[in-house]
Amino acid sequence: MPFLNLKDEEIKGLSGLQSNGFVFDWTKKSSNRSQTTVFYSDSDIAGLVEFERRPEDLLNYLWLIEVGDNFKGTGVAGKLLAYVAKDSLTAGFDGFVLFEPKTYLYEFYIQAFKAKPVRDRYLMFDTETANWLIQKYLGTEEFA
Repeated sequence: MPFLNLKDEEIKGLSGLQSNGFVFDWTKKSSNRSQTTVFYSDSDIAGLVEFERRPEDLLNYLWLIEVGDNFKGTGVAGKLLAYVAKDSLTAGFDGFVLFEPKTYLYEFYIQAFKAKPVRDRYLMFDTETANWLIQKYLGTEEFA
């Protein structure tokens, strides 16, 4: 299975990722309610995503997403985004995902992943976009 949700004690083991081109410090969580999910390609970490379920807002909030240097342009980012959208559907949030991308990636998320602008610099995926992401990037892949 290419996706693995990490337990808090497993996150501490992500300290050596800089050698694979990762920039973020994945050993630290952005929120005490967030979860970190790894996407593997064979036995290599291809990408990671940190998000939290926000039942009070009926959505998943995306904290961080990153793809390793060797996997940029291979669809890993789309798979990670689709994973978070599918989790939102599973949680009963109708696929809604909210996030604040880096400024230089704002238009990229709109063009490549059909994100919709909301307030300030935030973007979101709605039900339609979530279903599109899941179909395009996960298809029939098993979801953990």
